[in-house]
Amino acid sequence: MNADFAVFLALYLAGLVIRASYELLKKAGRVNSEGRILFAIVLVAMLILWVSWFRMCPLDPWRINLPPAFRWIGLGLLIVGWGLALGALIQLRGVENIKHLVTTGLFSWLRHPMYTGFILWILGWATYHGAVVSSFFGLLGIGNILFWQRLEEEKLESQYGADYREYQEKTWF
Repeated sequence: MNADFAVFLALYLAGLVIRASYELLKKAGRVNSEGRILFAIVLVAMLILWVSWFRMCPLDPWRINLPPAFRWIGLGLLIVGWGLALGALIQLRGVENIKHLVTTGLFSWLRHPMYTGFILWILGWATYHGAVVSSFFGLLGIGNILFWQRLEEEKLESQYGADYREYQEKTWF
């Protein structure tokens, strides 16, 4: 295995562990999600996670040559994923401690457009590169994202009750 691939894989996995740990500690009430230092640490971990993903796939030790159509589909998924994630970030004007239920714009169709974007760009980038080993670890990332989503759903349902349940019925993921 290429040493660079191993380094980026380790950084990617560390980012997943840090984010999952943060979410669990937040749910348990053991961290203050409004603290700037903690937010900065989690933000840096997320940036490292995503940068390492984008560096890791092209270095994958077991790549398969996919037909050009599949590579274009992968690139399309990546671009749609970026659009969803960036659009959601712009619409929310933040990533943590949003003080109201957002149900307009992208959020009128998807409850979690940012998470959907993350999933699409994981799938898209791995497909574009035909990255077999990275795809396996991408599935771990997708599992982690689904975990974040579940915790967020629980929090929003307890915070907004019937309003959130009604919103859930009208939207996907």
